[in-house]
Amino acid sequence: MSARAAGRAALAIAAAVATLGVVTSRANAADVAVVVVPNLDPTAYAREGAVGLLVPGAGSTVTRKGALSSLVRGEVVSSLVGGVASGKPLIGLSREPARVTIYVTLPPLGRSHNTKRYPIAIVGGGYRGLLVTRTTRIPGLVSIADVAPTAVALAGGRKPPIRWRRDDTAALAVARLDDRLADAHDTRTAAAMVLVFTTLVIAGLALLLRSAFLARAGLLAIPSALAVALALSALDVSKPRDATIALAVAMPLLALTVAWHRSLLLPALVIFLVAELVVLAVWPEVTALSAIGPHPDGGGRYFGVTNEVETLLLAPILAAGALVSRRQFIALATLALLLVGWSRAGADGGGILVLLVALGTLWVLRERVPITPLRAVLASLGVVLLALALVRLDTLTGGSSHVTGAISSGTGSLIGDVGHRLRISWEGITATTQAAVAPALTLVVLVGAGLLRPRVAVVDALLAGLAVSLLVNDTPTEVIAYGALVATALRIWATVDERATERSVEGSYPRVSPAPLSR
Repeated sequence: MSARAAGRAALAIAAAVATLGVVTSRANAADVAVVVVPNLDPTAYAREGAVGLLVPGAGSTVTRKGALSSLVRGEVVSSLVGGVASGKPLIGLSREPARVTIYVTLPPLGRSHNTKRYPIAIVGGGYRGLLVTRTTRIPGLVSIADVAPTAVALAGGRKPPIRWRRDDTAALAVARLDDRLADAHDTRTAAAMVLVFTTLVIAGLALLLRSAFLARAGLLAIPSALAVALALSALDVSKPRDATIALAVAMPLLALTVAWHRSLLLPALVIFLVAELVVLAVWPEVTALSAIGPHPDGGGRYFGVTNEVETLLLAPILAAGALVSRRQFIALATLALLLVGWSRAGADGGGILVLLVALGTLWVLRERVPITPLRAVLASLGVVLLALALVRLDTLTGGSSHVTGAISSGTGSLIGDVGHRLRISWEGITATTQAAVAPALTLVVLVGAGLLRPRVAVVDALLAGLAVSLLVNDTPTEVIAYGALVATALRIWATVDERATERSVEGSYPRVSPAPLSR
């Protein structure tokens, strides 16, 4: 064979290989199908693939139209702003199974409450056991927004968002998870009532009796409720009646026990914050299934710190900030930022800004730093830059969450996200007359806390943080309500406990000594 003929043969072979590669690529793409089925029995599909539960949307309600739009576009839109995703679809739906098939069930026609999870299964491609995804961090629970990216990734030979882990009892695990999610949803309102009622009763008695002991207990009631709720979730005490009774009994007992001696207050606050950080980072599903925590059944937040919990955490964080020394303040601030903002823990981007403003305000007030317009502007700019730097550091060290994703997408995406949150806030607070009246009433408490004399540094720091929270978070009703609760507990503690221990008052703010005093 001549050199020219050999060259032609080589080119022909190369062209054939290239053509085969294109055909193979298209065949692989065609080998992934997403099929919507009316019913799906996890027990039957677990024999051939991996199974889980699908959250069909975000918000209090969901429609089949909205679920279908999210399914093919890989995007979830809150029901408060329409609930229907727009843009170019990433995938199309199939009628027939393929080499790898993603079977999903969806809500019925019309609008229904977003409290039901729907079975999902992936058959083929090596899937076997329980479906898992970093979007929820709850084994067995999947967001509908992950389906289309998973199909695209599988077709392209890349790692998909939805993966699997070996579980020989996957169908049973799915059923148990569904029950736990239902129990957490049904317990949430009662748990909130116990938290608010117990805190107000103890703090009210402290004010009436001028008792420093009860004032500390009223403050400690808030972290005690969070700690007990986590413990009950870890111990699988989830039935609404059992969980509510246990919380109502254990929460005040814990608060009163720790409050008995003043020297226990600061160590208890720090231990609580450290424990909360560990649980969030190591056992995210414990927090997710807690009666006071994320709302995974509603599709808005599956793990980490919600706006409500973020607001409640301001009580122990600011109280500890008032008690620690100057050197300890930086360590406390670092702990708080890790707890709320680290993507492996709280993953709350808005919470970073709230904490930076609240702790910064507390530092300025307790150290009596003169405030000028220029310093205020520079401080505001510094807070934003520091928050962006912390999120960027989190990303560089391997962190991944909706916060790091929003920052990585650029300034335009970040501004759009803030605007979207403001729109959700407005729609939520103006949806009904009741929705507008409730925050208006609790807002009166916050305004009163800001007007009362003498001024209290921890309360003013809280108010500064809440003002930022209303701008960057999307649940104003909860932020205002829990903010009023925290303001009440902090105000009574800072005034009653100060007078009971005869600590000096310098200027317009009480100076809280970092040294523990005997009761």
